[in-house]
Amino acid sequence: MERFIISSETVLPISSPPIIKGSVFVDKGKIEDVGSTEELLRKYREVKRIELGRGILLPGFINAHVHLELGWITKKIKRSGGFGSWLGQVIKALREERTEEEIEASVRDGINELIESGVTTVGEISSFGLDRYPLKESGLRAVLFVELFDRHKDFWNQLSFEKNEVFEERPFPHAPYSCSPEFLKTVIDFSRKNHIPIGIHLAESKEEVKFIQGKKNVFEAKIFPMVGREVFQRIKAPSPFQYLKALGFFNETKVTTVHMVHISREEASEIPDYSIGVVMCPRSNLFLGVGLPPVLKYRGYQRIGIGTDGLSSNLNLNIFEELRFFYLLFSKRLGQRASFLTVYLATLGGAKSLFLEDRIGSIEKGKEADLIFLKPRHTFSDPYLSVISSCKEDLKLVMVRGREIHSKPR
Repeated sequence: MERFIISSETVLPISSPPIIKGSVFVDKGKIEDVGSTEELLRKYREVKRIELGRGILLPGFINAHVHLELGWITKKIKRSGGFGSWLGQVIKALREERTEEEIEASVRDGINELIESGVTTVGEISSFGLDRYPLKESGLRAVLFVELFDRHKDFWNQLSFEKNEVFEERPFPHAPYSCSPEFLKTVIDFSRKNHIPIGIHLAESKEEVKFIQGKKNVFEAKIFPMVGREVFQRIKAPSPFQYLKALGFFNETKVTTVHMVHISREEASEIPDYSIGVVMCPRSNLFLGVGLPPVLKYRGYQRIGIGTDGLSSNLNLNIFEELRFFYLLFSKRLGQRASFLTVYLATLGGAKSLFLEDRIGSIEKGKEADLIFLKPRHTFSDPYLSVISSCKEDLKLVMVRGREIHSKPR
C-alpha cells in the first residue's frame, strides 16, 4: 500500500473540530497524521499528494443495520397494514421459490447502492449466507451478523466465525419473540466464552412488548401458526429490555441492539452500565408503523448509530436520505448540535455501535483510512449540514483502508 497525503478544503475528523484547508497522511492503509495542509506538506516531503480541492473529506459512512439478502422482497410487500401484516408478508415471500442467483443479484445491487451513497462499513444480517462472498469481494468493510433461530440450535455453535482486517462474523439471535430463552442463553454463553460480540433486534414494536408481558400478541396469534412454531415458556417482564436483562443477556459481553424504539427513560439510563450498542432505523420504524426512535432518551450516549434496515421495510439503502430524514425529524429537539449529532450517527457513533471505534469512525492517528469526499452543490456555513444536504451525485471518492473502491471525476 502506498503512502500519500490527501487534501481538501474542509476535513471533518468527527473526533475533533473541522479543519479548513486540511490534510490526512496515510501510510499502508492507516492514518498517520491529520492537520493543516501547510503543516503536513512541511513534515512529509516527497510523498504522493492527492489534492481534492473544494469539498469535504470525512470518515466513510457506516450503515450499521441492513438485510441485503432480502432486497428482492420489496416487490412483494404491500406498503400498509402494520408490523404484524408486514412480517406475515415477509414470511410468505420467503416460502416462494427463488434461486440463489436472484438473491445474490439482490445482494450485489444493494452493495452498489451502499457504496454509491458513501458507505464504507456495513452491519449486514445474513439469513442465507449468500451475502458473504459478494461482500468480501466488494471492498467494503463488513460485520456479517449470522441470523439465528432455535432451529439452528444443534449446529450453530460449530460454525467458525471468521475475523480479519475488514470482515468479521458475529452471532445474531433474531429477536426475543423468535428465540427461546434457552437458546438466547446458549448464544450469550458462546459469546462470553469466545469473546465475540453479538447482535439482536430488540424493542422494535408494541407487539413485542405485549409478547414479553404475556399479553395477547400477533406473534402467538398469527406468526407462530404460520411457521409451525409452538408457544415457548418464558418469564414475564415489563419490557423487552428488562426481559433480556433478567436472562443475563447483557452481562460481560458486547451486544449491538437494533431498533430500541420501545424503551423507557429509566431503561435508557441503564444502557451505559453495559457494553450495549444501539442502532436506530428511523425510516424503517416509520414505514412499519412501530413508532420512532426515542432520541432524547439516548441523548449523551455515544455508542449509537444508524441503519437503513433492508428494502423490505424501506424505500432504498441511501444513507444520505436516512440522515436527512433523521435531521428533519429531530433537529428541533436536538438543538444547536443537531447537524453534528446526525453525522456522528453514521460515523463515530456507528463505529461504536458495532464496537469498531478502535479502527474506524473518525479521522485520527492510528485508525484505518476509510474516507469519503463530497463536493456538495448546496453548501452551508455549517459543514455538517452540508454533508446532510448532500446526495450520491455529490460523492466523488470512497476509500477503504486507503484504497479507492469508488470514484467519479472531481
